[in-house]
Amino acid sequence: MTKFAKTRSNGGSRLRPVWLRRGDIAAACAVLVTALLTAFFLWFGQAPASQVSVQYPDGHKEYISLNRVQTIEISGNNGIDLLIEIDNGRARVRESSCPDQVCVHSGWLSRSGQTAACVPAGVCVQILGGEPAVDGVTA
Repeated sequence: MTKFAKTRSNGGSRLRPVWLRRGDIAAACAVLVTALLTAFFLWFGQAPASQVSVQYPDGHKEYISLNRVQTIEISGNNGIDLLIEIDNGRARVRESSCPDQVCVHSGWLSRSGQTAACVPAGVCVQILGGEPAVDGVTA
């Protein structure tokens, strides 16, 4: 049901529908501008990635440049084998024999601070370089 408000112009009165008021439009514009600025800084404010850190089940870390093409095979805890792929400034867990495949579904990592972890295997892959990027939680 539409609400109506009386307006007076030139001595007469008429009814006009009340859907949005000036304050509603101003609030909507403020929310839109804030959302666009946040999206801009989250997308373009990322630090450039330069290397990937691979943490093995025994706690040893290996730092590898993202500028090379390489595939790393890792035998993790509980007999879980992983295949980590590094290619053209990005890295991913390509294959894993873990039951839930969360590490594989993390996809390609290319921005500083992004991480893929295979918890059952005890392996962690993290992108490094510059300042860690701001994410949706820390924004």
